[in-house]
Amino acid sequence: MVITVMLHMFRVFLTGSYKPPRQFNWGIGVILLVLTLLLSFTGYLLPWDQLAIWAVTVGTNMARATPFLGNEGPFGPQLGMKPNNDIRFILLGGTQVGPPTLLRFYVGHCIFLPIIATVLMIVHFWRVRKDGGISGPPVESPSALAGKTVAERFAPKRPTLVADPNVTTGEPLNISE
Repeated sequence: MVITVMLHMFRVFLTGSYKPPRQFNWGIGVILLVLTLLLSFTGYLLPWDQLAIWAVTVGTNMARATPFLGNEGPFGPQLGMKPNNDIRFILLGGTQVGPPTLLRFYVGHCIFLPIIATVLMIVHFWRVRKDGGISGPPVESPSALAGKTVAERFAPKRPTLVADPNVTTGEPLNISE
């Protein structure tokens, strides 16, 4: 899922679909990417084996170095952060990985993060529809389509030709008098 979301974000970036009027939807997409990473992180502990316990220990040790939120991060000591009240303590439910950590990660992985992700996906899909679908040519306004028949609306546009399609005349340019 992480690879799929990253590839989608890469495609959106390459096609320029993050530009106005779609910049709000790009922000929602970035939040969904972070939620996907959080779902992966919280789901990693659920097997409850040594690999998972040590991976969560390393991940939460990185969190305690977070600015303003961790006791080892910049401005943490000035804000009164200690090992028993920083972001790591909140994530683990204690000072080390244990049964409260498993419960928090399980509830986050199975209830809270999917609910938040579902709501944001609904908003994301709604904005894709509202902004004119996936990236492509600009959509004509409803007033421009008012007098056209269905066939005229969906007929392919003919390009403006610079060269004469009748190549047997020997005149390469379409010059009208």
